[in-house]
Amino acid sequence: MHYIRLLKTPKVHVEGASITLRAVITITTDLGETFYPDDVDLTAIVCSAQAQGDVYLRRTISWSAGMRALPLSIDLTRTKVNWPARLVVGAPTKQRLETHSEAGRLPDLYPVWSEELNPTKGVFETRRRVERKVRLASGGDLAIYEDTGDSIARHLWDGSLALTAHLDRLVAAQSSPRMPLLERTITSATHKKLNVLELGCGCGVVGIGVAQMIPDCNVLLTDLPEVDELVAQNIECMTPANASTVSFAPLDWEAPLPPAVQSRTWDIIIAAECIYNVDSIPLLVSTLTSLIAASPGALIVVSTKVRHDSEKLFHELAAKEGLVESGRAELPLPGLPGTGYGDSATHVDLYTFHGKQYKQA
Repeated sequence: MHYIRLLKTPKVHVEGASITLRAVITITTDLGETFYPDDVDLTAIVCSAQAQGDVYLRRTISWSAGMRALPLSIDLTRTKVNWPARLVVGAPTKQRLETHSEAGRLPDLYPVWSEELNPTKGVFETRRRVERKVRLASGGDLAIYEDTGDSIARHLWDGSLALTAHLDRLVAAQSSPRMPLLERTITSATHKKLNVLELGCGCGVVGIGVAQMIPDCNVLLTDLPEVDELVAQNIECMTPANASTVSFAPLDWEAPLPPAVQSRTWDIIIAAECIYNVDSIPLLVSTLTSLIAASPGALIVVSTKVRHDSEKLFHELAAKEGLVESGRAELPLPGLPGTGYGDSATHVDLYTFHGKQYKQA
């Protein structure tokens, strides 16, 4: 799976009577390790900032094998644009691989939506923040902003998106039964409130997705404070299911559990793409152990695109601390795999764990 990214954010240039929108894009894997290796035609659209708004201009641009960057220059001089507007770059629908039942509705080339441009109000250039959209089988769209700068903590990762798509299919009853405890826990939400805790949430896509899919669900997103502002924007933009809520609390795995985490009994604890850093694995296992001690009926859901063999340490420490592996599945990723460090996996590994005191309902 590859992501269309903005290397240089869209900027409106006014030179005399000429108006030009310029940007530079690239196509890379989730952590930017390798570039898209084939020729592909893309569509660049200048459109209304409103959802389902007007399209002012559409251009076909070509990415060639071997490229690392593709400059865009769009002449708007003779185009009537009702500002504010956005730049969208994506692949035509026929070039997306969305038919694989186990890949959900994830595209093989992830489109990108810029933030708003409005030169009439002095906004000639956007920030390095972009929007991604996931079409949910359970209904509606999930819109998530990510930062395209150097912080991987505020990027979207394959493991988080694959887990979100899998949970979506599960809620929509489109997933084959392979992880009965997870399916039973999700199904139980039809007759009781579901409390969901996400560790290392990053942009918050998994937890926010759960709150859009499942009614009467309380979701608490946790991560280091650096993601606070981005997560707050994503929470503000979401459309929760009936009676569902989402909030954020900073959580450092080296520190004691904060009151917001300690005050609830959790049904599901999510850790998506949290074991890539071997140095943090002992802290994660310690945090999970503390959470299970307080919520012995909780099911732990771990999703990871394996990037190196040292991630096995998580399973070794989890078993040592009494966390029982209760389910395992592979979630295939659409499109071409990368070839760089940690990019070659063609699937995401999904696991469920619980404590020794866990009792099946």
